[in-house]
Amino acid sequence: MNEKNYIEILSETELLEKAANASSEGITISTMTQPDRPLIFVNEGFKKLTGYSSQDAIGKNCRFLQGEDTNQKSVAKLREAIKKGEACTVELLNYTKTGDPFWNRLSITPILNQDGIVTHYVGIQSDITDLRKTQVELRLANKELKTFQERIKKELDQAKIVQHLLLPTKFPQHDDVRFASLFIPMDEVGGDFFDVIELSDDKYGILIADVTGHGIPAALLTFMLSTVFKNAAAGLTSTEQAVRLTNKRLYGNMPGDAFVTMFYAIYDTSSGILTYTQAGHPEGYIVRKSTQEIIPLSTEGTLVGAFSDDEVSFSQKEIQLQSGDKLCLYTDAILDILDKVDDDEVDHDFESLLLRNSMRSLEQLFNAIYEFGLECGNLKKYPDDFTIVGLEVIEK
Repeated sequence: MNEKNYIEILSETELLEKAANASSEGITISTMTQPDRPLIFVNEGFKKLTGYSSQDAIGKNCRFLQGEDTNQKSVAKLREAIKKGEACTVELLNYTKTGDPFWNRLSITPILNQDGIVTHYVGIQSDITDLRKTQVELRLANKELKTFQERIKKELDQAKIVQHLLLPTKFPQHDDVRFASLFIPMDEVGGDFFDVIELSDDKYGILIADVTGHGIPAALLTFMLSTVFKNAAAGLTSTEQAVRLTNKRLYGNMPGDAFVTMFYAIYDTSSGILTYTQAGHPEGYIVRKSTQEIIPLSTEGTLVGAFSDDEVSFSQKEIQLQSGDKLCLYTDAILDILDKVDDDEVDHDFESLLLRNSMRSLEQLFNAIYEFGLECGNLKKYPDDFTIVGLEVIEK
């Protein structure tokens, strides 16, 4: 080798060493041709990472970085890769010169001579202590989140049970009128509520209401509404007074952004008169079978629970029911679906839907409304509670 070639090789070696020392990662080279495969080079990054100097490290196998808590399975994986002359990456708990632990992501790559024999290994060492700490914290956070989700699910399941317990399981029986409902709850706890109460031997109250929101808050508000309304309606034959008293007792006891919509009606079986009050709720309907007529029911009325007694305005109206008439009260789930239908070939008007099914029984009518909403919305289930309640004057 002439002097010029020697100088060029020396310059290249110095350049490689400078490049290696410029890296913030630890870089080592160990020889495979000497006993115990000692290190023959460590860069500045290795020295900063471990605290060991070149004099401390050169000539030793890099196992001096290991300690009692180093995972021996990872060490065995390294040894197996070296035995086979393969590359390998492991994460090891190593220790600095001062005994401080750190997590080391070690990648080793073999260097082969012209005969294909492994003569050296290059090791790249990265301090991933912060990353491992973050991973541990993330696992703990995920575990806590899972526990929280399980607790919330359990509470939601309990809230669903409470919601169902608030709803009537059977209705009052009378020779002149019968009651029916269809309630299909959403997966999450909703705020729909309905009830039929016997006020006297010949008077029955029928209520449908919708509390804002979903989940446990809605379930709690529904429970409060149920209790307050039943106490307010007891003994009152005026729907306007019952709704007003319910509002008065709810106001100030609900969260600031919460409110209730209601439609309350009282049917007098002796006179056949239906008295009703609408309070921010979708209007009700009378389906008159005898004349194939749909009669909307609406009154002036504000939301319930959102305003003081001095600020609200409720009213009531009356209508004479006929034999075969059906009263249909509902929450907004079906209207939300029909309002989104943009197919001009489909008659999605709610009154038209009622008219097309006016000859059916009360239960058949409710089922037809439910199925039509699913069909129009191309849905398998409603995104909100589906609730309908009503009465039918028995034909004689």
